Amino acid sequence: MKSIRFKVITWFSLTISAVFLVIGLFIYNFQLSTSYRTFDDYLNSNATRVVNYFESLPNNFVPVQTFIDNIGVSDISYYIFDSKDNLVFSFAPDQENDLTLIKNAFKRYMRSHEKIFTIESSTQSGDNIQQSNPQRIIVLPFQKDGENYYLVASRQMEEFRSTNTAISYWLLIGLVLAFLIIMSGGLLIIGKALKPIEEMSSQFKRIKTDNLSERINVKKSGKEIEILEQSINSALDRIESGIKTIERFSSVAAHELKTPISVIKSDAQIAMEKNSIEELKIALEKISKKSDEMSKLIDTLLVISKIKNVPVAFENLNVNEVAFEAIEDLIKKYPNRIEFSPAPNPYVKGDESLLKEMIFNVVENSCKYTNGKVKIELGNNYLKVTDEGPGMDEETKSHLFEEFFRKRTDIPGFGLGLSVVKHIADLHGIKIHVDSSSDGTKISFLWK
Repeated sequence: MKSIRFKVITWFSLTISAVFLVIGLFIYNFQLSTSYRTFDDYLNSNATRVVNYFESLPNNFVPVQTFIDNIGVSDISYYIFDSKDNLVFSFAPDQENDLTLIKNAFKRYMRSHEKIFTIESSTQSGDNIQQSNPQRIIVLPFQKDGENYYLVASRQMEEFRSTNTAISYWLLIGLVLAFLIIMSGGLLIIGKALKPIEEMSSQFKRIKTDNLSERINVKKSGKEIEILEQSINSALDRIESGIKTIERFSSVAAHELKTPISVIKSDAQIAMEKNSIEELKIALEKISKKSDEMSKLIDTLLVISKIKNVPVAFENLNVNEVAFEAIEDLIKKYPNRIEFSPAPNPYVKGDESLLKEMIFNVVENSCKYTNGKVKIELGNNYLKVTDEGPGMDEETKSHLFEEFFRKRTDIPGFGLGLSVVKHIADLHGIKIHVDSSSDGTKISFLWK
């Protein structure tokens, strides 16, 4: 698996390379087009002066020295043809121009009327044809005494091309140096930017189950890294809290299971020593009762495990039917004590078995802690369970839904019922509100 450093450096290198390639091509094309424009402007300006000069002459004959005195000497050669392709004037300062090339250029103009172009003469040696002597050509037509004439101005391009080649070479060197400098700086910045992450990774590797209280601390890491650091530390807080809860849960669950097992074993040993049927029956009843308690505890633990680990399928449920089926056995167990008030048409999305467990546990808890009435009121988006018990203080309320919390140990139970209620409510997005006074306790469940 490739590291973040490798990926960042790769993408940075590719991005910088692409940017420099685009910039380099743009600068090169801009410089080349500017050079050509300057070169052509110079050629066109001088050719126009020659045309204007010849138009002012009384005839087409002009001595070379007179031409030089009026036009001056430059690196441009001038040729004038009439409409019959006859050369009527020529001036080549370097005396190196190939007249055949000039005539070919003039013929090219007559065919295409291309005003300015580049043409090269070719030399042949055996079967090899070599291009050489590149020249920039401009053709300007003009009239004199009613006749058509054409000025062909030619300028050598060897120096121009060599200059552009040198400029391109230095441009390439400059871009390569700039690229290397930016890459070096970028890699240094990337290294510094990723250093806090590497420190976090190093610290994170040291955190194991035996030192979950340790936290990540990266100094001067920057806002983004600090946010990541806080998120990881928050996650570690939740993991530590969860593991401690599991450890406490496992410890208490083991203790709660150990007690009835010890009782069952003791009663079984006593039963083996009894001689009468009545004594044996009493011992077996105790064993049966403790077995039922163990079975209920195990069922509750399985419910909690399902809530926390098994995906549940929600469906649209009629709360009247779910609530009545949940308390049906309690109505028989506590006759004339439970009052049930259904709603006109209450529906909720949820898991039927879990909602039944939630309603059963809260109603059973109310029945166990009071000898009075327990009222169940259903609305279109709420369920309220009200009892006539002694109420509870604020400290009890704050621990009410904790696992294995029991305010009174004289009443049978494991302290898991209301914690199951809280887990199921949270799973369904149901809010719980508890009101308690000396006149009784009301637990309200609200859903959307």
